[in-house]
Amino acid sequence: MKKFLPILFLALMLSLGMASATYTAISAVSSLDAPNDYASAPNAWTTLAANGSINYYDWPEGYDLIIGLNCTSFSSTSVDYFSIMAGDGAHAFRSSIGNLTLTDRVAGVTWIGPLESARFMNTTGYLEISSGYITGKVAVLKVA
Repeated sequence: MKKFLPILFLALMLSLGMASATYTAISAVSSLDAPNDYASAPNAWTTLAANGSINYYDWPEGYDLIIGLNCTSFSSTSVDYFSIMAGDGAHAFRSSIGNLTLTDRVAGVTWIGPLESARFMNTTGYLEISSGYITGKVAVLKVA
């Protein structure tokens, strides 16, 4: 019971912060069709807006994904978050595990993954990433 109340309080605080957030949708869906290589790496980073971002990445068939998160600053360190949203549909049979959410971030680069399509790919074949109160960049790499 002692552990349940702080978790419940944190979930409540996060939901209050998300309810008031205004999101900036990334206009273009990023494609991961090209091979991972050093020359294209600097252009692979997508900017995260401090007021919130929702990014979609086309999930290439037969690959798992690794996320690179480069946090540079936070506008509200008590409610900042970075979420990889659970998938939906019959193919995402492990989606009941839920979203992968990171809170209380620190400045710097964090690598997350590998992510599997059975948990995170949505019905349209994309990976959805949501963030709030974080300024930085995110990159998605495909791995065989």
